[in-house]
Amino acid sequence: MRTSAGCDARSRSSPPTRGTSSPSAEWATSTLSPPLPQAGRETPRRRVMSGAGGWSPVREPRYPRLPDNGGSRRVTDFMRLARVHALSAAGDAMIAVALADSLFFSVEPDAARSSVLWFLALTLAPFALVAPLIGPAVDRAPGGRRLLIVLLNAGRAVTALFMIGIVGSRWLAPLAFAILVLGKGYAVAKASIVPITVRTDDELVNRNSRLAVLSGVAGLAGGVPAWLIQRYAGSDWVIGVATGVFLGSCALAFRLPPAEVAPRASTDTGPGKTDIRGFGIRLAASGTAVLRGVLGFMTFLVAFGLRDEALWQVYLVGAFAMIGVLSGAAVAARMRSGAREESILQIMLVVPALVSLLAIWDGGLRGAIVVALVVGLAASAGKVAFDSVVQRDAPNADYGRSFGRFETRFQLSWVVGSALAVIPMSLRLGFILITLFLAAAVVLHLVGAKNVRRGQPPPSLPRRLPEKWHRRPNAGDQRASGSGSPPAEPDSPEPS
Repeated sequence: MRTSAGCDARSRSSPPTRGTSSPSAEWATSTLSPPLPQAGRETPRRRVMSGAGGWSPVREPRYPRLPDNGGSRRVTDFMRLARVHALSAAGDAMIAVALADSLFFSVEPDAARSSVLWFLALTLAPFALVAPLIGPAVDRAPGGRRLLIVLLNAGRAVTALFMIGIVGSRWLAPLAFAILVLGKGYAVAKASIVPITVRTDDELVNRNSRLAVLSGVAGLAGGVPAWLIQRYAGSDWVIGVATGVFLGSCALAFRLPPAEVAPRASTDTGPGKTDIRGFGIRLAASGTAVLRGVLGFMTFLVAFGLRDEALWQVYLVGAFAMIGVLSGAAVAARMRSGAREESILQIMLVVPALVSLLAIWDGGLRGAIVVALVVGLAASAGKVAFDSVVQRDAPNADYGRSFGRFETRFQLSWVVGSALAVIPMSLRLGFILITLFLAAAVVLHLVGAKNVRRGQPPPSLPRRLPEKWHRRPNAGDQRASGSGSPPAEPDSPEPS
């Protein structure tokens, strides 16, 4: 009786049990480990990690997550950055659609060439402010990367608001310049905040590729409706919608994680200071600059070479180039599982060189489609690899300054390549030039990679004249050179 009474008391004081398990075992299982899936059912975490919907640019990479309160539905830092970047890319595409008609397609071919040259100078001018001002501001401002993204998106929204009603007037140029400066500054700040969304350096290519793919998809999603709105309502309505998109990106940027940087950034005050551009970064930057220049050259080569025949051909080649850009980011993520970032850049220099060599034999629309597809793929994959190299090797305190400086060089390469394509030439001649440029880049890149492995700088153009060219010969040197004898030593008296 005592035993049964004690059991009844314990059963009344203990929590109700499930099935035949003991109360202590169930308490330990529920508090020390996650619940086990029941037979015939699958937990929500398992369904999300299965990836049944395929590869998504916003979804987390497929690795097991640590237990957390939010479970598998929690919003990560990378997802917040991806949402901000998607709206920003869509707004940029809408602004580009609103301004493209008055710049290129609505004017005569000769006037279009001069308009393109003016546009190229306009796209290069913002980097005069991005490199010395916005880049260091990203590194020095307290919590500057998140705050700067908020301010830059807000600035683009305000600038777009003032652009409404003045498309085609002389006041459009300074506002277009301002929105370009803010857009390039956002690109620098975005690239600087990516490293805090990863746990290891091996994930950098994956994250950068996802953002690149998302940027292309969002640009397409924003550009197509913008084209329809412009056709039936006008450019002002397109700019108005872009203003709302930028405001949405600004609101989402408040939820970005704060980026902690080093208290002091390095400076370039002397040759003895540590240079953020290591040999590997400089080599990657040279290859990326060549790809960016070839992309700009190919863009305007096709635009001017096929415009007189049929405008739909220009759109067709542009569509394949966009497919290449989107595919390149995804290809870089796949290649990273078996190759380093430096190897990805080397491959992306070799492949378009071979394809452009084969396209010389066609010299027409089919060759242009294939070259545009491959060049877009190579430029996109190379940019993803370069961003990962900088985020991996550059100091945290120098992300903004390094990205701002190298983006300026990339834009300069794009402008030079695009300006070269303004010169009237056939598609076959353009393919020959692309082949020569890329072949030279492949040779220099291989030599540079060999030098980097030896601890030596890669080959580059001289930054300054040799010291002997700056030295002025004195009177003694002139007399010595005139008499045919070597110059006298400084400490010894001149011969009488």
